[in-house]
Amino acid sequence: MGAQVLVIGLTGGIGTGKTEVTHVLRELGAVVIESDKVAHESYEPGTEAHGLIVSRFGDDVLDEFGSIDRKSLGKIVFSDSARRLELEEIVWPATRKLTLARLENEEKRGTEVVIVEVPKLFESGWDQIADVVWTVESPSGEINKRVEQRSGLGRSETDARVAAQLTREERIAISDRVIENNGTLEELIAQVSRIWESIPKKK
Repeated sequence: MGAQVLVIGLTGGIGTGKTEVTHVLRELGAVVIESDKVAHESYEPGTEAHGLIVSRFGDDVLDEFGSIDRKSLGKIVFSDSARRLELEEIVWPATRKLTLARLENEEKRGTEVVIVEVPKLFESGWDQIADVVWTVESPSGEINKRVEQRSGLGRSETDARVAAQLTREERIAISDRVIENNGTLEELIAQVSRIWESIPKKK
């Protein structure tokens, strides 16, 4: 992006605590773009991505209102890597286009720093739009516990989603900063606050 806005890519595996980190960053005044939410917008009824998903995966992935039922779609793609890639080829370009438009708007507004949270940032090539990358990491036992509590997924489903991502070691090796979410919420808040405050800002 342009020189006026610093784009920080925030990533991490499923259940590592990215949501908590984005909440903390927002409380600190950061502008945060969550790619998952943008992705949901990208395939709302009437969009090109919505039509492509239905044509590729069938009407069974629709809810009673004609919207994409993410749980039904998830059951298909997370157990089949070929189908997952098929979905990603539809959703990622549409999501990226919307995200770039939002970054451009923030740049026009004079925003200095924007956090773009992307679960599979490296796998999708989104690291190319980030100036620096932060990864959130957590012990595997905590990951399983969080995912099961939040999503109601069983261990096999959780393992399938973890297997679809880079490993912790791979993410750490190619990230600029690691946020270790292995303690209390208060410790996480303090850690994220220190990192945020270390970024040079004009105002």
